[in-house]
Amino acid sequence: MRTRLRSRRTSAIVSALLAASAVAVSGCGGNDSASPNIAVVTPAAKCSALAGITVPAGSIGLPTKGATVVSATLVAATDSGNNNGEYCKVLGSIHPVDFNAPDIRAEVDLPTNFNGKVVHFGGGGFDGTIANTEGSPADGFLSGVEPAGVSTPLRRGYVTVGSDSGHEGNVLDGSFATNDEALANYAGDHIKMTHDFAAYIAKARYGSDFVHSYFIGGSSGGRQGLIAAQRFPHDYDGIISTYPASGITGLWLQMGRISRSLLAPGGYVTPAKGKALLAAVIKQCDALDGVADGIISNPAACVFDPTAIRCSGGGDTGDSCLSDVQLNTMTTAGTPLNFSFNLANGVQTFPAYNAFTGADFWSVGLAWGASADDALIEPGVIGKSAFYYTFSNDMLRFAVARDPALSILNFNSANPGSLTSRVQVVSALMDSTSTDLTQFQGRGGKIILQHGQSDQFIPAQLSIDYYDRLASRFGQGPLSLFLKFYLVPGAAHGVGGQFNGSYDGLTVLDNWVTKGIEPKNLTITDLAPPTAGRTRPMCEYPQWPKYVGGDPNLAASFVCSN
Repeated sequence: MRTRLRSRRTSAIVSALLAASAVAVSGCGGNDSASPNIAVVTPAAKCSALAGITVPAGSIGLPTKGATVVSATLVAATDSGNNNGEYCKVLGSIHPVDFNAPDIRAEVDLPTNFNGKVVHFGGGGFDGTIANTEGSPADGFLSGVEPAGVSTPLRRGYVTVGSDSGHEGNVLDGSFATNDEALANYAGDHIKMTHDFAAYIAKARYGSDFVHSYFIGGSSGGRQGLIAAQRFPHDYDGIISTYPASGITGLWLQMGRISRSLLAPGGYVTPAKGKALLAAVIKQCDALDGVADGIISNPAACVFDPTAIRCSGGGDTGDSCLSDVQLNTMTTAGTPLNFSFNLANGVQTFPAYNAFTGADFWSVGLAWGASADDALIEPGVIGKSAFYYTFSNDMLRFAVARDPALSILNFNSANPGSLTSRVQVVSALMDSTSTDLTQFQGRGGKIILQHGQSDQFIPAQLSIDYYDRLASRFGQGPLSLFLKFYLVPGAAHGVGGQFNGSYDGLTVLDNWVTKGIEPKNLTITDLAPPTAGRTRPMCEYPQWPKYVGGDPNLAASFVCSN
């Protein structure tokens, strides 16, 4: 009886909202101005009417027990700290089938000046918190920052959407993965559920469906973007996948392998030693692209001999050199991991990092930890613990073995033994390495895939390998009609590297989808001091920016070369 009453209440509220939307004059989908002779329902009333409504399970395309709007709050354009104009902030919970699994917590921001489109924000790491849907998505290489004059999607009139992927925690906490439904939600199911929840709420607010739907994410969010194209191709018209963890299973296995070298006695490479290594690499390879500008634009041409920075006698004699044990750590990071079994989609290897061609593992403590002692902190402490160790350790203990007593430091990444089949199950669940984009291609979907050559968390070669497999399937010409792949020299993973590049990727994607304007002659801007403001061309793979003369701080002084 209670369920019946709740359903009637929900239907009545939704009907009222739809009716309100019908009588309001809408110039651009969300304009709430009206002539003096027509009854007006204010944005505040439309927003508050959303609070407490339920979304039926049948309106969500994967199994749930429905969803609930926890709160709906109108944020005024004049509110302190709000630069997004007026919008309705909706917080909701999507309820799992398994009573023991956590809810998916989601946010849907509904602008009063709705432009008919939505941007779904991806997460990162283990997620655990809702993405900052009031800010900028990962359409560039410096987290949360856009070039001057580029507004947030919300301010531009896009509905913005994000979730915690189905558990509360932080990017270093994988303990949720002992529950099958929570793991499946994190792996990708939350994408569909969050999308459908947002679509229901937006239709209740505006009275119409989304005209266009985009997904933008970096790292695990980039992986989520590829999953959106592979598994839910009818939900999205355009995707930006930035430094994606597409082969996330191989990634944590490789991170575990590197951690065993990094955390072995004497193997830790300190930030000071990393700075010395990077300086030596830059000195040797910087000018190979035609100009000494602090960026290695063509890493394939850089052949650095690690013995050039070896400490005399092979022992640790100071910050200006690496011992033999530390060189082993770097060599481990700079070589691929070959598996004795197949991961999802026939993947048998995980690529090397650009360890001797500019990858910056030390600019922040998150990658390899703030120090050897801090690296092993459990549970992970952001800025101190090593992400490599914590992420791989939690994937092993919670997602694969379901045994918190295990340690990645005693695990054979190349040959997991009795856990091999379970690793393969998790790989099939989580990896976004499928090349089957035919449905997404067929409906006219567009993808921008991009990766930085100095990425310290996910090697650029992972995206190169995925692109090459796509090109083998579709042919490079047909593939380029719906997917563009860019490698950005010097760019790292949200922070660090030698070039913190950013550009208005959302506008580029939207123009491609809505106007058929194919991305060409794109320019990316460095936003990190002291080199902020310098520009480079974004070269479609396999091209790279070659200096041809002029001001080395201007993109016009470079051409995209093979």
